[in-house]
Amino acid sequence: MTRQKKIFLLFWWHMHQPLYKNPQNSEYELPWTLIHSIKDYFDVPDWAEKFEFKMTFNITPVLLDQIQEYSDTKKIKCKLLQIIKRRENTKEEDEFVKRLVKIITPYPKSRFSYAEKTRDLALNYLISWCGENLKNSEIVKNLSEKKSNYSDDEVESFILEIEKHIKNIIPKYKKLKEEKIISVSISPYYHPITPLLFDIEAAKEGEITEIPNVDRFLFYEDAKEQINKAKQKFEKIFGELPSSMWPSEGAVSEKMLEEISDIKFIATDEKILFKSREEKRKDKIYCRFLFKDKIFVVFRDTELSDLISFSYHSWDQKSAVQDFILRLKGIYDSVDFSPLVSIILDGENCWEYYPENGKIFMENLLSEIKKQDWIEPVKIEDIIELEGNPIIFIDKIKAGSWIDGKFSKWIGTKEKNSYWEKLAQARKIKGMSEKILVAEGSDWFWWQGENPHQIEFLEVFDKLFNLYISSD
Repeated sequence: MTRQKKIFLLFWWHMHQPLYKNPQNSEYELPWTLIHSIKDYFDVPDWAEKFEFKMTFNITPVLLDQIQEYSDTKKIKCKLLQIIKRRENTKEEDEFVKRLVKIITPYPKSRFSYAEKTRDLALNYLISWCGENLKNSEIVKNLSEKKSNYSDDEVESFILEIEKHIKNIIPKYKKLKEEKIISVSISPYYHPITPLLFDIEAAKEGEITEIPNVDRFLFYEDAKEQINKAKQKFEKIFGELPSSMWPSEGAVSEKMLEEISDIKFIATDEKILFKSREEKRKDKIYCRFLFKDKIFVVFRDTELSDLISFSYHSWDQKSAVQDFILRLKGIYDSVDFSPLVSIILDGENCWEYYPENGKIFMENLLSEIKKQDWIEPVKIEDIIELEGNPIIFIDKIKAGSWIDGKFSKWIGTKEKNSYWEKLAQARKIKGMSEKILVAEGSDWFWWQGENPHQIEFLEVFDKLFNLYISSD
């Protein structure tokens, strides 16, 4: 009996934050890992559990390290938490909190006018970032209503409440993985642009003309170490080696794929496929690709992924859901096979722009998808057996990332190349150290050359990078 044609729908959420810890005093200088820990890292997989909806989650090892540290609020040194714990704060701390509030908060800005003290402002800021699960806590509800003049006991109760929440994050992923509701994948440890570590001249395939003055294969062993350390971290937490990987920034190259041949599944952007093949047909991204008979490669649907990342938050939420379903139906009707549609995106940074942190959109979307008998949600390892979906064999792939298929966010300008040259100099002097591996992370390079008047805290990224390459 012939099986009904399906859309196989793969949601793959990428969770990552770089290491904001000052290597000299071990203080976390920026709170982004903390604020996403009280919001997205628990709430997003909670949608999968609530709807028994198959999904895949990529969690970087450097993020896992930080979540584990934030699970003990008595030991961790976090600048924002220290400000909240103090009754009186310095002028510098006051300015720091005001800069945080200036960027984005899920609360209306008027909320913060109630705060008379820096401590109150800082606590209001952190309360504003609490996800839908934490908002149901009586402690958070009560403090949210109070708005100012928080006592020491109230501050302590809030900190203990978020600590309890953060402690449940990793067990949540382990439980859902064991129940086969989700898959968990990994990235190279500190989220480097791995193709550039294997060969700096891979940048040329990523449409970069100005290559930094760096020995071509200087970071080759570092690339392998970033991958091997990631596997070890995954095995320590989940009790087995990972089978899948979302490479940092979706960055791939042939050399990289050859080096991770024990990984069975990997993903990147559709633009990499279009660069790698003369035939640039959109329908091909809905097939499975097998690289050198060893690794399955899936290519994300850029348009659908980006609609969730950057557009649907401003729509009427039910209209956005219907639009997504209609677009899936358009794909279904346009091909004569059962397509694999890969929705791969940042799992943390878009939700603060959505009503109720994405709850309305995602719960309506998952509910609507479950009603459609022509849509079948899958996890990444499920793609080995997808009836009616073609496998295309490839042995060539162009280097590039999920940002326009290029590397221009990390290399090729005067400012970014100077970072590579500083890193190379430190690598030659210090060898392959843990701090050098941290400094190879993509985030430091991403922000170089940006306008400091438009992006807050750029100086902190610069400071941390330079500390990591200079500290013993």
